[in-house]
Amino acid sequence: MNIVRSSTLALAASLVAVRPALAQGATKHDTTAADTTVPHTTFQLTDLRRLVQVGSAEISPDGRQIAILVSRPDWKEAKSHSELDLVNVADGSIRPLTFERDGVGSPKWSPTGDRLAFVAPDTAKKGQIWILNMKGGDPIRRTDSRTGVASYSWSPDGRTIAYVAQDTVPDPKAIKHHEDVFQITLGNYQIRAAVEPSHLWIVPADSGKAKRLTAGRWSLKTEPGGAAEPAWSRDGKSLVVVRHPSVWFGDAYRSTLVRVDTSAAADSMPPLAFGTPDTAAVRIGTTGDTLFAGEGAGNPRTAPNGDALAFSRPRGGDMNNGNAVYVLRDGKARDVTADMARNIGSFTWLPGGRSFVLT
Repeated sequence: MNIVRSSTLALAASLVAVRPALAQGATKHDTTAADTTVPHTTFQLTDLRRLVQVGSAEISPDGRQIAILVSRPDWKEAKSHSELDLVNVADGSIRPLTFERDGVGSPKWSPTGDRLAFVAPDTAKKGQIWILNMKGGDPIRRTDSRTGVASYSWSPDGRTIAYVAQDTVPDPKAIKHHEDVFQITLGNYQIRAAVEPSHLWIVPADSGKAKRLTAGRWSLKTEPGGAAEPAWSRDGKSLVVVRHPSVWFGDAYRSTLVRVDTSAAADSMPPLAFGTPDTAAVRIGTTGDTLFAGEGAGNPRTAPNGDALAFSRPRGGDMNNGNAVYVLRDGKARDVTADMARNIGSFTWLPGGRSFVLT
């Protein structure tokens, strides 16, 4: 397994291409465009007003375009305005894809590159998934989650999107009458109210209703904490998710990897099973298979080809160690970064499924 130890090449290339366009282009909210009439070589206090943040660079499947998030400060309103821009790799030209849509984030290309999905708030200020056809037209909203989308991913054929969303409060009337006692033993010290679990949904990318795949008091996200992106199998018939025994932060380290069939019913997930040896990959059913029972697993990534699954986990299962990258293949997990005395922050497969880019 080859490892590329620099993950900034693509982003650096995109920033080089984007820099001239950002300096020249100014949107309605851009009150901080660079002043090239008074050049200076040292950073000054007034330069803070000109800072433009660029992030979340997503390269299109054909490598010709890069979607980026651009954030510009608005000092009059004391906030920042973000937009989704598209960079042409060949000449560095840039054009905005969203207009006056604050809060946009998480851009992701469809597998064929003909559509671009992103998350942006609805009128209730809940993050929803929107899809933009690159041939033109307005973005189409594809989710209607009352709590907002925590993470999402495209299916390999581009027909479906899987996403994680928190459950709604089961009995709002009880809370209104102050009958809202909640557990604090494993909760973060900042918790002030009961927190509902987060679960897995799928929705057609073009049209159709969303379908819930999982349910229960266990959760795909802890509070606080993020939700790992669902990892699709190459045939699109199942997903691998990170499952926590509860929504509480104290259970965050007990995460395991579970496979969920896209044909699953929301009540068909089997109970959690703990205490299994670290390297074991135990099947416990056709729906809700525990692929890796060792605790602390996260960030599943399916290989571009073959049936391998990569994921991160504290090395050797010891929570005092830094994170390592494991590859699960044929029921066996192996630490492919065992020879590196490094804490692995993030990783991604390279085309061909034989190498990784690590940070």
